[in-house]
Amino acid sequence: MQLIKLLVIAIAVTSMALAPSLLINKSADAASHSCEDTKGKSKDWIEGCKQGWYDHDHCYGADPDDGKSQQFYSGYFAGWKKGHCNK
Repeated sequence: MQLIKLLVIAIAVTSMALAPSLLINKSADAASHSCEDTKGKSKDWIEGCKQGWYDHDHCYGADPDDGKSQQFYSGYFAGWKKGHCNK
């Protein structure tokens, strides 16, 4: 009986410890799907969107790759607005 109580307590503690990270974390899949689902955007815009979202989610500075197209930069800053730094 004590083993069952201990197991229940361990599961409850683990659940409470993991719940915030599961609720706050935005996966790379979310960025990919959201950017790719934007109608009428070029491949460069979509790639920029994914990079901007990724950079903001990982608390990097807004620094798109140099030498890219205007569409890439436009997508980058659109993706940046969707991301969220969790520091």
